Amino acid sequence: MTPHNTELTILSTTIRQDAEGRYCLNDCWAAARKPEEKKPSNWHDLLGTQELVEEIRQSGNLTFGGKQPLFVKKGGNAPGIWACKELVYSYAMWINPAFHLQVIRAFDALINGQIPNPAPKPKRIRKPAFDTAFTRCMNVVALLPNVDENQKLLMAARGTHALCGINPLEVMGYTAIPAATQDNYLTPTELGRQVGLSGRRVNQILCEEAHLQVHTPGSSSGSDWSMTEKGLAFGKMFDSTRKGGKGSQQQLKWKPSAIEFLRPFANPPA
Repeated sequence: MTPHNTELTILSTTIRQDAEGRYCLNDCWAAARKPEEKKPSNWHDLLGTQELVEEIRQSGNLTFGGKQPLFVKKGGNAPGIWACKELVYSYAMWINPAFHLQVIRAFDALINGQIPNPAPKPKRIRKPAFDTAFTRCMNVVALLPNVDENQKLLMAARGTHALCGINPLEVMGYTAIPAATQDNYLTPTELGRQVGLSGRRVNQILCEEAHLQVHTPGSSSGSDWSMTEKGLAFGKMFDSTRKGGKGSQQQLKWKPSAIEFLRPFANPPA
């Protein structure tokens, strides 16, 4: 046998009543999961609310024990805004249609002496741990033909980011994947640091003076530079992740021996 309900319950939240039978709108707000812009005080200050309060007061057909359909209590044991049933309906409608429907059903259940069925809780989507997701993605990309090891790592990293919002390569500080060689390839900035040149100036020299690269802005690879035939002996394209883990791009780096092309333009130490 279903037990009878003697209290107004909305979405498993008990709505308190004061001595005059008014309901606590702060409890209703809590049942609606406290949307910041839908506080009872915001609804209270609306012109339409005040007009409705006055209409209820003038009608004389009151559904509660007192004379004031709306009462704001400050301080004490139960501060908040207390309202008659009609105003609870109005406040619920102002929040959103779904909550308004829950309030209607809650009052129906109260009148019929039943406990309303709570709305089903949304299912929580559990994201896998990033290391588990990365392992699974690596197992998948291992089956792909004609994909080198660098690309497999990047593809698995992107897949992990899509599944759990974390790029494992960035977590480990591994944002550039080195080529399969013992040569210590350097960025233009790293090269220039050794001879007092900026990375921009290094790129300019390697392009205009040494003829090791050409400027290719907007390249599909993501790199603004491409090696010339002469540059193939000194440079190599590296696969690297974009910031935020979304996508990949290529970055042109140089062997330490490329520094010889920079020495004639080196800045003397200060």
